[in-house]
This record gives sequence, structure tokens and C-alpha cells, in this order.
Amino acid sequence: MDTQKLARDVKFLKAYALGATLVPAVALLCAFGKPDKPVRFGEISVERLNLVERDGTVKMIMSNKERFPQGVTIDGKHIDYKRPHPGMLFYNDKGEECGGLIFGGEKGPDGKPSAGGHFSLDRFGQDQVIALNYQEQGGGYKAGLTFNDAPEESVAVLNEKYKNATPEEKQKAQKEGKLGLMTRMYVGTTAGRSSAVIMADQRGATRMMMVANTDQSTLDFKDNQGRTRLTIGVDKNNQPVLRFLDETGKEVKPAGQF
Repeated sequence: MDTQKLARDVKFLKAYALGATLVPAVALLCAFGKPDKPVRFGEISVERLNLVERDGTVKMIMSNKERFPQGVTIDGKHIDYKRPHPGMLFYNDKGEECGGLIFGGEKGPDGKPSAGGHFSLDRFGQDQVIALNYQEQGGGYKAGLTFNDAPEESVAVLNEKYKNATPEEKQKAQKEGKLGLMTRMYVGTTAGRSSAVIMADQRGATRMMMVANTDQSTLDFKDNQGRTRLTIGVDKNNQPVLRFLDETGKEVKPAGQF
């Protein structure tokens, strides 16, 4: 056998194999070497889409139900809970969730829909302080915009602080605005189909309520104990209403009148 010819053939095969490997690799690298080059798609179908910064930090996620993130991670601690809906999540510069959009709906065995939609924005490290909601259940529905107060400490810190607290201690912390959300204002419709504006003080106690429906339109002012003390409005007979009430709910004359 001609050893020189065999050596030449081996060298040729090695060169050919190397070229066959490098050419596709170089072409692939060139294709991905221009991240700023716009790419246009007529249509794309995905189960989940992650929007990230160049360093890989997630900024937004759009996902179906199956791939939707479960729970939330704050201060490096994961708080697990189920989220059985598709939607979109927003993330801050720390890489923590700071708002999102979820939606869904189906008909039950009785033919009535069970549906909803929710868009919210979170306080840093905390839960939603602005929420736009639509909820439908059992043939009725309501929709509105809610503004909440959230504690300064993060959800992860508070979970650790109160993990061994009694129900009474947790309830006291909630009333003091140290744990959980505290509703401050709601604007929208009620389950009874009235239009409503409800405002609360720093303790979460309702202080003003404005309601409008086919029977009446009234504005109630409440004291710091939650008792209605003044009502202004128009009743179902189209008559103006002005009522002053004492601590027991009994109508009284305003101070200075005889």
C-alpha cells in the first residue's frame, strides 16, 4: 500500500471534516452576531415570551396558563402560590415582579359565566397598590378601580416577621397598616349594579361613600367609628335629602338650628 497516498487521503479527510464543521458554525455565529438587527415575522405562536435586558434580567413575561410563573420571589425568597391564569407580568430593575395582567373566563354547568380580568401595579417589594378589576360570578358582576396602601417592609420580611404570630396579632398588624393591603379608595360598580365611590382613612375605615342607582343618589359621611353622621342626596321620590345623625343613627337637627 502506498503510505504516502494514504497519508495524503487522511489529511484531506481531516481538512474536509474541519471545514464542514466550521462553515455552519461561522454562519450560525454570524446570524446571531447582530442582536440589534430587526427581524420581522408575519405571525408567531409561542407558549411563553420573556423580555430581557442584555444581561439576562427579566423585564416582562407573557405566558399561557401552563407556563405562567407560580408564586413570587422577593428579596431572594420564593413565596409559593398557584396562579391558574394566562397573562403578563412586569419586573423592576431588581428582577422582582412589580405588576401584571391576568384574565380568564368559562361557563359553568348552570350556563352562567365565571370570568374576570385584573391589571395591577405593585409597590416596590410589596403587593398591588393600584388594581383594575372585573369579576363575574353567579349571574352578577362588578368592575372598578381600587387604590391600596401597602407596608414599607417587603412581603418577604413581613412573612418572616409574622410567621409565628397568632391570628389576633396578625389582625392587629393589619389594622395598623403593618401587614397586608389596606383599601383606601374604590371607584366602580357594585354587585348590586350601583355606581359607587368609597373612600377610607389611613386605618382603612370608610369615611365617605357615594352611591347612585335607579332608587337614589346619596353621599354619606361617616365618623371615625364608621357611623354615618351626614347624608346628602336625592331619594327615590326625587326629593332632596339632608339628614344629620347622632351616634346611635337617630336623626337630629344640626347644631345652631331650633
